[in-house]
Amino acid sequence: MPHVKSFVDRTSAFALAAGKRALADARLLEKSQRPAGVEIGCAFGSTLGCLEAMGIFWNKLKAANPKFAPPLPFTHGYANSPSSLLCIDFGLRGSAATFAGEKLAGMEALLFAFDQIAAGASQLMLVCASDSLTPAAHNHLFATAQLSAKGDWSDGTIPGEGAAALVLESEASAQQRGATILAELEGINFFPLDPKSSVAPMRIATGTRETAVFSSLPNVHHFGGWIQHLHKPDMPAVAPKYFTGNMLSASPLLSVVLAAQTLSGKPIIAQNNAPGLPLLNPASVLDHPRFAVATGFDSGGLLGVAMLSKN
Repeated sequence: MPHVKSFVDRTSAFALAAGKRALADARLLEKSQRPAGVEIGCAFGSTLGCLEAMGIFWNKLKAANPKFAPPLPFTHGYANSPSSLLCIDFGLRGSAATFAGEKLAGMEALLFAFDQIAAGASQLMLVCASDSLTPAAHNHLFATAQLSAKGDWSDGTIPGEGAAALVLESEASAQQRGATILAELEGINFFPLDPKSSVAPMRIATGTRETAVFSSLPNVHHFGGWIQHLHKPDMPAVAPKYFTGNMLSASPLLSVVLAAQTLSGKPIIAQNNAPGLPLLNPASVLDHPRFAVATGFDSGGLLGVAMLSKN
């Protein structure tokens, strides 16, 4: 973990751990490893932000004279506190932005990083999403009737927590420094979707047998769920959230990370009796994946889709 020795909110701690791992894997953790004259940017997303820190401060505020409430938890309670710590601890001085309040906040951070690189404003971006299951977060999910009463995803979500992070880099920069490219990000888009409407199953222009789908949609699992009809039966799709729980903003970005690893040749999806994430439909076939789709869904009716291709 980084050198922060004072209080750190749980959401920030997850972000720091994931960010450190992503930078280390990309050989960018140490400043001596970074290209001369190139600054790394930071795009961060969180659905609920730093509720642990804000809860500590609020409880202290109510319990005694507000004048004597400790200021440290308050400074760690902002939605952009994790991204601030990422920039400070890892020396990220490029373009920076924080997205909060939506389950697609991680996808929005990825889109910002993609646009920054496409516009030439940045060559390297750390993209991170983090959410933590604090008592305040659990109470919110319970009060808004988002939790599964049966514990099987059929009537709600099973909560989780954690962070996901990746390094997005221009092709020229990656080739110049000899970086290992897991996959290429072709594009990201968002589509309004009415959960109550009757729609045709999701279709893709690429070949079904060579395209892996990593779904972060609500209630997607091998035994049902209201959004299940979005997938064609022959589409090779997996739902990481079924194993991690709903990590809110981190779940869609985790799907992007797993999609990139799959395209790099890592055995993420279980096939031919090999361990891995099981396909939602065991009858579907994934031969040699050349493309991958990562999806996320916000409760307000917005579908986020990222398309990746094999490098």
